[in-house]
Amino acid sequence: MEKNIAERVAQLRVWMKEQGVEAFVVPTMDAHNSEYVPARWQCRQWLTGFTGSAGTAVLTADEALMWTDSRYWLQAEEQLNGTPFRLMRDGQDETVNEWLRRHVQGRVGYLPDMMVEPLKEELFTNVEAVALDSDPFDLFWTDRPTFPLSIAEHMPDELAGETAANKLKRLQDWLAEQGKEQVLLNDLSEIAWTLNLRGNDIPYNPYLISFLLVRRDGQHTLYIHREQVPAEIETYLEGLNICIKPYEEAPRELEGDSPVTFWRAQKTEAEQAGFREAHLRDGVAMVRFLRMLDEWGSEPWTEMRVDRELTALRAQQPGFCGLSFETIAGYVHHGAIVHYEATPETDIPLERKGLLLLDSGAHYDCGTTDITRTIPLGPLTDEERRAFTLVLKGHLQLQHAVFPPSTTGLQLDALARMPLWRAGYDYGHGTGHGVGHRLGVHEGPIQIRKNCRRDTTLPLMLGQTITDEPGVYVEGKFGIRHENTLLVVTACENSFGTFWTFEPLTRCPYDRRGIDMELLTPEESQWIDDYHALVWNDLSPLLTDEADKEWLRRATLPL
Repeated sequence: MEKNIAERVAQLRVWMKEQGVEAFVVPTMDAHNSEYVPARWQCRQWLTGFTGSAGTAVLTADEALMWTDSRYWLQAEEQLNGTPFRLMRDGQDETVNEWLRRHVQGRVGYLPDMMVEPLKEELFTNVEAVALDSDPFDLFWTDRPTFPLSIAEHMPDELAGETAANKLKRLQDWLAEQGKEQVLLNDLSEIAWTLNLRGNDIPYNPYLISFLLVRRDGQHTLYIHREQVPAEIETYLEGLNICIKPYEEAPRELEGDSPVTFWRAQKTEAEQAGFREAHLRDGVAMVRFLRMLDEWGSEPWTEMRVDRELTALRAQQPGFCGLSFETIAGYVHHGAIVHYEATPETDIPLERKGLLLLDSGAHYDCGTTDITRTIPLGPLTDEERRAFTLVLKGHLQLQHAVFPPSTTGLQLDALARMPLWRAGYDYGHGTGHGVGHRLGVHEGPIQIRKNCRRDTTLPLMLGQTITDEPGVYVEGKFGIRHENTLLVVTACENSFGTFWTFEPLTRCPYDRRGIDMELLTPEESQWIDDYHALVWNDLSPLLTDEADKEWLRRATLPL
């Protein structure tokens, strides 16, 4: 029988004493700083019972603490209840580093394969931190998952728009400019992008767990488990002057910043075309789903059924490669949990009233999607309808922004929040994140959010794909979010300079049943009509079922 959380904590405290450490830090991380951590490294979840995707646990002889951000405070309170762990709120309570400096006098232990340099600097400033050779999770986690070993596949150059040989040459030229001999890439998305290779080692991300050493002299090394590399991929790598060595032999002390993060964010013409095609396929699946949901009969629907039905419809589309993240289907009060994921224990039935927040996406062979629609299932309260419309106003204001090339995500963020701020609402998450081209659905280096930090003070880039997703969350009542994926394109050039704007890639109607027309300006109303005309023109030829087409016609009628 699986040991409970208290027993795991007790075991680790005995182990900590043997290791001579006063505190033990367990982040949500692998050696590659992956957003979605492979099951083998989900040690923080195993230890605490908290299943959110972000968080750091700290254990001492008499304290058990769990830090996470505002997206997960409600979820963490529920899941940590009855365990030894106490919730610490990022941005509200003291930081991990502040707490360690104030409460720990001795050594602080961590596992090197669950830590990267930037996090070490953040957590352990003025703290005696030591990398431990012994892995307690190998000792106490009796059914710990094995190392993922998916098979490498080549993404065709015509879909990527640039060959791996050219990308490697660009890196070699960069090394020469920097006066460096080599750089070790540990970010799995950078490796996948550079080599035009994809795998399935990471949940929702098509990556291969590996390290890539790029050398100025053109003799490169891929550190990976050899059984993941079929003969044709090995031949492909040999053609790029890349030799294969065991994953464990990677010289991790060479990890460093690379320009790949910025190159990857600027999509080639082929990648942009792929994104457009992926969103057409995704839009067809969404329309079929929304019609199905509208027409449900006596058979009950639940949050988990929403996920199953939509995933099945996406899987019917050409080139479907899997979901790009776990589907968020939050009905009524569950919608207020920003990153809620229904489980058999939390799954609730839908009723013909209130709001369903549905945030979902997929990978196709040509691109990646991320879309949120908030769906009225029946009568709404005045508060729900007002909030629905205010969020939509902010979403539209950002989507139709026109701005000079030097503009940052920090500057744009207020456009989406202003209608909400005027009404006394706000939200704790960012407004927009980059989207990878059949890579991670959350992609750096630039975000749109109100916090002043490096990723919000870098200017947006032409060809970048980024989301637009403001929201409102009222605890115990409802959650609302509207999200499209956008492409940064040129708006105009004149005597005042160049101006950029956004091209919406997403193709799916907003649910007009939630809109309070009195809150929309004439311009905003026209924006919705123009967008719906675009959705109709692009999707209607792809719908083979006349009932689906008729549903879309009604959903996209002018307001």
